[in-house]
Amino acid sequence: MKAHPTAIIESGAQIADDVEIGPNAFVSSESKIGAGCRIASQAHLIGRVTLGAGSSVGIGAIIGTDPQSVGFDPSIQSGVVIGESNVIREHATIHRSLYEGESTRVGNDNFLMTGSHLGHDTVIGDRNVIANNCLLGGHVIVGNRCFLGGGAVFHQFTRIGDLVIVQGQAALGLDLPPFVIAAGRNRVAGINVVGLRRADFDRETRAGIKEAFDLFYNRGLNLSQAQAEAEKREWQGHAADFVAFFQEKSHRGFCLQSGKGAR
Repeated sequence: MKAHPTAIIESGAQIADDVEIGPNAFVSSESKIGAGCRIASQAHLIGRVTLGAGSSVGIGAIIGTDPQSVGFDPSIQSGVVIGESNVIREHATIHRSLYEGESTRVGNDNFLMTGSHLGHDTVIGDRNVIANNCLLGGHVIVGNRCFLGGGAVFHQFTRIGDLVIVQGQAALGLDLPPFVIAAGRNRVAGINVVGLRRADFDRETRAGIKEAFDLFYNRGLNLSQAQAEAEKREWQGHAADFVAFFQEKSHRGFCLQSGKGAR
């Protein structure tokens, strides 16, 4: 391990031999840091933090501190689990879970830019880009291969499906289905066609998603009507994933299409 002499590394921390730790960084006794990780100067890993192999933590980032929840009991033992090959840039913050024995979770190959925030009990999938100053409240769930634009904000308990792109400074307080573009306040602007092509979705797959999207967003049906119509046919592949998103329990309801009424 290559650690700067000013770094504070508590006894008991499990750190791979090739980890690099910068000046004035802090690593708690309960941290587990995988091979090839880099912890920059003044970064803090507090409490029960697991950092997967090949990940980096930027200057001044703070991982594992208490949830921002009024009345939280600091004696609760919870943590943060981060997968492999993640990039967490300067001054990003990731808070630990509210609940005994639980963790805020980040998958693999994610890129969290400067000032981004993951609230307690957030769950992030794989290969997501979360841009500068993007703020996710507690219990937010994000799928895979999403791009969340700079300054976008997400209310607690919202769900974000796979391959979603969110405009910078958008405000989302409702669930956002997979494969779409979101803009403004709880608005769906259309299908993320470019993203689907880049993900190698073939023409047939994209056509199926478009049919499902049209059913829920372009036919003037309310949510119950669209769900009933969807049950009349058998959906395949990713179109089935789109439909299934509306069948799962929602704490917040679903995002609207631009210029149309509530769902």
